Amino acid sequence: MRVASLALAMGMMSVWAAPAWAEQGKEGPMPLTEAEYSEAQAILADFAEDYSRDHMALNTTFGIKLDERFWTVSVKRKETASARGRLTDHSFGPHDVLLTPGEPAKPTWYFEIADMNVLRLIASGKVNAGTAAMQSFGSDEVGVETRDMTGFKSTSGDEADLYLVLSHFFTKGKPEVTRFGGDTSLETHGAMATALNTMKGFRVAFFSIPPQGHANADPRLSFGQMPNQFIVTSGKGTLFTDDGPMVLEKGMSAFVPQFVKHEMVNDGDEPMEGVLVLYGDNSDFAFGTSYPAYLQDLNEWHRQYEFGKPEPKQGGEK
Repeated sequence: MRVASLALAMGMMSVWAAPAWAEQGKEGPMPLTEAEYSEAQAILADFAEDYSRDHMALNTTFGIKLDERFWTVSVKRKETASARGRLTDHSFGPHDVLLTPGEPAKPTWYFEIADMNVLRLIASGKVNAGTAAMQSFGSDEVGVETRDMTGFKSTSGDEADLYLVLSHFFTKGKPEVTRFGGDTSLETHGAMATALNTMKGFRVAFFSIPPQGHANADPRLSFGQMPNQFIVTSGKGTLFTDDGPMVLEKGMSAFVPQFVKHEMVNDGDEPMEGVLVLYGDNSDFAFGTSYPAYLQDLNEWHRQYEFGKPEPKQGGEK
């Protein structure tokens, strides 16, 4: 599960509630009925149609799996640049977005949706796909899993595409609106959380810690390979770090560097809420390269990248 590498530093990656079939001791989910298959097809077609107008659409091909049914989504992005004095305006779409039954002909990555109810929740906007995909550990059961097909192994760049598609394919409209709060968040390690935006370089999430709640109490989650920033918008609590405890309250922000302890305890009498920003991706920095070293390489790339390209690449161009 690639999205497991989000590893929200407060332990706020969700453990999705076990599906009903697991609680009943059955071997697996009930197969989709033909009516449910038609409903799923209609929901995914609606997402695909909206994605054809999405300014964040990418050139990509990926799969979606529900029960034992597969769909393939192929996207060719269309973009037009026009001069506006010394500046450049861009118009996006309509892109070529093709949703077809069956698994992708060429092995790639795919989303596996736990059951029909999860897809309905995402389609209704009650829970977004990013929230449904959040994990603390790879063994956690989640509403949206990401997997590689046999014969394919995702690179860090594939994961970057995956995160963007996860955030924008399963949402609709311009702007894309995400509701957050008790009704749309999922319970985590002592907190509630909603994914607000998911990208390779950073993730943004809403968090809420109840009174006397202890977020990130599990020592395996009390530090990470990338920085975290806590922005408190209501309530207060105590942040425990390498330098000892400190009080965080409404109107305060704390930037916690990589490999620095960060546990949060709400010792007040009202929920402690705010926004968590994660910089980078734990999976990229777990086996050698540090986050600052990556930033320096990224800065070097920026020194050489040609931002003033005369024409944008279209779908399928190399």
